[in-house]
Amino acid sequence: MQRESYSIIVEMENAGTIDWDEVGAGLAALSREIKAAAGLGYVARQVIFVHAGEAGDTPLLRRRIEDAAPELARDVTLGFCALPGGRYYELKNEGIAQATGDIVVLYDSDTVAQPGWLPALLKPFQDPRTVAVNGHTYLEHDDFASRTFALLWIFPLRDHDRRFAAKRAMNANNCAIRRSWLASHPFPNNNGFKVSCTLLDRQLRAEGHDLVKTEALASHYPPRGWRFLLWRALVTGRDADRKYAALKSASRPRRVFKAMRRWASASWRASLRIALQAPRTGMPAWQVPLAVIVGLVFNALVFVGQISLAAGLVRDDVERVPAFVGHS
Repeated sequence: MQRESYSIIVEMENAGTIDWDEVGAGLAALSREIKAAAGLGYVARQVIFVHAGEAGDTPLLRRRIEDAAPELARDVTLGFCALPGGRYYELKNEGIAQATGDIVVLYDSDTVAQPGWLPALLKPFQDPRTVAVNGHTYLEHDDFASRTFALLWIFPLRDHDRRFAAKRAMNANNCAIRRSWLASHPFPNNNGFKVSCTLLDRQLRAEGHDLVKTEALASHYPPRGWRFLLWRALVTGRDADRKYAALKSASRPRRVFKAMRRWASASWRASLRIALQAPRTGMPAWQVPLAVIVGLVFNALVFVGQISLAAGLVRDDVERVPAFVGHS
C-alpha cells in the first residue's frame, strides 16, 4: 500500500561539533529507516542536506556523505542546499523550501535514529487530521558528565520518563510536519539559539492543531567539553528570557522577576530529578551529590544569562556557536 510521500531535511551545522564517524552513524541509521518505511509503502522524495558554507563547498560535502553512507546515496535522491552563514533554523527553513514530499521530516546531523524511528514518526499521518508529529529524542550518556547532563538537559531520558516527555515541546531534530502547513509557517526568526521551535510550536497550537507525540526514538550525542557547557548554560538563560519576552511579557521588571523565580524552581527540580532518576542512567550512588552540585552550578549560570538579558545588561545579539566551544 503506497502512502503519502515525505522529504527529510538534515541540517549540517551540528556536524561541525562532532566527529565524522558519528555523523556517519546517524546517516547509516537514516538509510536503514528509509528502507523500513519503504517496506510499509512510504515514498521518500529526497533527503536534503543544508549547510552554511558556500555553494562551492557542496561537492566535497556530497562526497563525504556518499563515503560515510554509501547505501543512503544509492537508495534515495540526495539534495544539497548552501546558505552561507545560515544558522540552525535558517538552514531548516531553506531545506523546507526545497522539499517536495507531502510530509517534511526534520532530522539533525548529530542525532541517530533508533530502529523503527521513521515508521513510528510517519504512522500518525494516516489520520488526515494530523498536522505535526513529535518524536522522542534522548541524550546518550557513558560517563559522569554525560549522565549528569542527561538528567539536566532539555531531553527526557530514553525510558521511564513519561512525565518529562509529556511536557517536551517540539523537537526540531526529530519531528514531521505536513508540508502544506509548514510551507506557510517557517520557523520564526529570532536571535536566540534554540527559541524558534518553541515559537513554531505555539503557532501550531494557536491554530488548533495538536502536536502528536509518538515513540519515534532518536539519540543525541552528549555534550562534551567544559567550554561548550559554560556557553550552553549562559545561552540557555538568554533563550529563556527571549521565550518569556515573546510569549508572555516584554516588561523588564517582569522578566527579571521571572528569571529569579526560574532559578529557584529549576534548581530545586534539577536536584530532585538527579536524586530520583540517577539510578536509571547507571550513575553510582556516590556520584549523585556531585551531580547535584554540578546541576546547581549549571542553573546558576543559566540564571546569570537570563537575568543579564532581562535587565538589559547585555545586548540581544544573534546567537551563534562560538569557535572556542569545541565539540558539543
